[in-house]
Amino acid sequence: MNSLREEILREHSKAQTMRIVHQIGDDRAAFDELMQLFLNDERIVVQRAAWAVSYCLEAHPEWAHDYLPDLLKNLHNPFHDAVKRNTVKCLEFVAIPEELVGEAVNILFQFVTDPRETIAVRCYAMTALFNICKNEPDLLEELRLTIEDMLPQATAGLRARGSRVLKEISQLIPKSFSG
Repeated sequence: MNSLREEILREHSKAQTMRIVHQIGDDRAAFDELMQLFLNDERIVVQRAAWAVSYCLEAHPEWAHDYLPDLLKNLHNPFHDAVKRNTVKCLEFVAIPEELVGEAVNILFQFVTDPRETIAVRCYAMTALFNICKNEPDLLEELRLTIEDMLPQATAGLRARGSRVLKEISQLIPKSFSG
C-alpha cells in the first residue's frame, strides 16, 4: 500500500480525502502520521492533509488534545485558506483546555469579526466560540453582541449560522442578562 503522503499527493478531491479518512479509521498511529504531514512545511501536503484532519477530528475529537497548541499556532500565520478553514473547523469539535482558551477565543473573535475573512472560516469560528463560551456568561454575551452587530450586513450563510448560534445563546443566557 502507498504511504499516506503518496495518497495525499495522488489527487485532491473529496473522494480521495474520504479514502484517506477511511484508511485512518480508528488507528491513532495513522492519525499521528497524518498530523505530522499536516504540521510540516511541505505546502501542498499540508493543504491537502488539512481536509482529512478535519474529518478525523470530527470523528475522534479526543485525538486533538496533543496537537491543540500546534493547531492554534497554525492559525496565527496560515499560508493557505484550506489550512485556516479546516483548522478552525476542527476547533468546532474539540474541547479546548483552560490554558489555551484565551488564545483560542482571541483568534476566533478576530476571524468572526473580520469582514475580509471567508464565510466558512467566520461560520466555523462562530460555532467554535459558542462551544468554548457555553459556560462563560460574559463571553456568551460578548459573542451575542458581536453576532447581532454583524448580522445586518452579513451574507445569507453568516446570517443563518449567526441566527442559529443566537438561538442557542438565548437558551443559555437568562433574558434579564441579555437585555
